[in-house]
Amino acid sequence: MDMLPEFRLFCLALRMPFSVPDSEALREAATAEIDWDAIVAGARRHRVAPILCARLPDCSTVPAPVFAKLKRQAVSAMQRSLGQIAEIHRLHEAFTQAGIRILFLKGVALSAQLYGDGTKRDAGDIDVLAESEMFGAAAELVERLGYRHHEYARSPRQRRHYARLIKDVEFRHARTDARLELHHRLTDYPSLLAIDFDALWRERDEVQLGDRVIPTLPRAVLPVYLCAHGAGHSWERLRWLVDFAGAVRSDASIDGALAAAERTGLAAPMLHALMLAHDWLALPVAGRHLARARASAAVRRLDRILAHLYSGAAWHAMPARDTAAGIARYSLWQRLYRLSLNRDWRYRFELARREWFTAADWDTLPLPDPLFFLYPLARPFAWIARRRRR
Repeated sequence: MDMLPEFRLFCLALRMPFSVPDSEALREAATAEIDWDAIVAGARRHRVAPILCARLPDCSTVPAPVFAKLKRQAVSAMQRSLGQIAEIHRLHEAFTQAGIRILFLKGVALSAQLYGDGTKRDAGDIDVLAESEMFGAAAELVERLGYRHHEYARSPRQRRHYARLIKDVEFRHARTDARLELHHRLTDYPSLLAIDFDALWRERDEVQLGDRVIPTLPRAVLPVYLCAHGAGHSWERLRWLVDFAGAVRSDASIDGALAAAERTGLAAPMLHALMLAHDWLALPVAGRHLARARASAAVRRLDRILAHLYSGAAWHAMPARDTAAGIARYSLWQRLYRLSLNRDWRYRFELARREWFTAADWDTLPLPDPLFFLYPLARPFAWIARRRRR
């Protein structure tokens, strides 16, 4: 994929760790004719304004209004992170007192785990993985803490199917509108990354957030989880690739990540992630791994698909889903990328089930539980009805 000057500058600024030669290359890249609006839009889409603000002040060619916009994004990210840290303290205390084991995923926990500071990432939701046997009790506890959900208002059969299709239930706080995703597994597709909670708990990592130590994923599991998450979303945000690169900073961690990927059927996505992190973010990757990635037909297929999501203005644009560009992006290319992640029949079956039974259709065309089996036939009509409403 050919790099536009803006995307090249963007990737230079996101390198971890950031060296003196990187700083010099960034200053030189900033002297080119840059569409700075694209940089601002890219920072918003990829949620990396805090990193850009830390790296761009030395570039005298950055227009002051552009830096001011990036600074506002970074300040908002800092405020969200600080608010999440306080809320995670409250949640952790409540779950501990209730005797429910949980692990905090991504967000400020990952920021502390990778960078030693809970405010280095632009955090989105609060993600909590609960042991599956206690998921109902965990959901009730979250509700007592002021959160509300939409999915649990469904019929019994819809709720059973929702749990098979989706890895989490989204809650929103009634007062602050903060979002919390309560997970009962790590990925939407169980065959993509199936790891027992007890195993995760035994090997859990613990990170310092303010004055409290909280549990999160084991270091050994982190690379394959970040790969599965990023690839499952077609690397929609570069923030995820930056985190992945941060989790595999040594030859030993890369070898361990590849071994774990082989065991879980994620070899091709892992090789593609390593190749992207090397080509875009200068992650040091051994030549033998890069040669294997570039020689792999599966990796080349993933790379061709991803090019449609990053070539030209696509790297920073966020088209509306009901436009032609949005339909191509979200309904075609992202689906093709997910389809190409794993050739195992179980994974393909889970993908098909997700396509034919989707919660959006249940809201668009409510059917009684005895007629639930008709949803695959009704799906085209529900899809058209949703777009007409928009």
